[in-house]
Amino acid sequence: MKSHFVITKNVKKFHSGIDHINHKLKGVERMLLVTGEPGLGKTDAAIHYCAQNGAVMIRTLELMKGPWLLRSLVKELGAEPMKRISDIFDQIVALQREREKPRTIILDEVDRFADKTEILETIRDVHDVCHCPIVFIGEEMADTKLGRYRRLYRRFVEVVKFEKLDKDDVKNFITEVSDVRVEPEAIERIAAESGGKISDIITTIHRAEAFGLRNSVKSVGIKELWKN
Repeated sequence: MKSHFVITKNVKKFHSGIDHINHKLKGVERMLLVTGEPGLGKTDAAIHYCAQNGAVMIRTLELMKGPWLLRSLVKELGAEPMKRISDIFDQIVALQREREKPRTIILDEVDRFADKTEILETIRDVHDVCHCPIVFIGEEMADTKLGRYRRLYRRFVEVVKFEKLDKDDVKNFITEVSDVRVEPEAIERIAAESGGKISDIITTIHRAEAFGLRNSVKSVGIKELWKN
């Protein structure tokens, strides 16, 4: 399978949402919430964006608390965290303000701290003091969970929802990354059976490529992928 990032409709919405919070308008919020079921490519879209645009990304952990998050953020911004928490916060502010354009901060798996007020308030403080773009990425219920925190939620300029890939997206994805040609009828079935989830589509592509390698063929269809 080719190591190639595919620009789906979800990715385009993701980029558009980040564009909306990358501004210099004073007094205008700069936070974005991205939601969707697992397997739709949210994390991959974020990783690709970071690589292309110099943003920083933190995958939040179940045991993570405010100080741990701040230390992780300082490291991602390219510095060694100081000892006192107040100094670490000041470090983040200084690192962001020394740049002409502060780096976008992306927080993945935010469902893990959707009920941790300390972390949510800490992130809000970083946003308010640094006035930097911050992206929250979570599963489909993240919108509802975070909606309980009004002071935080009102700062979201937009909520981007990742949808299941439609037939066109599935066709483009397979065409761009598969090392074997997948026949149109097979693509139709993959689109239906995968539920539009990238993780399931990739699994089927691997199966198609394995069949092609074993049998020295460059094209596979329904009868090769679904023998029963």
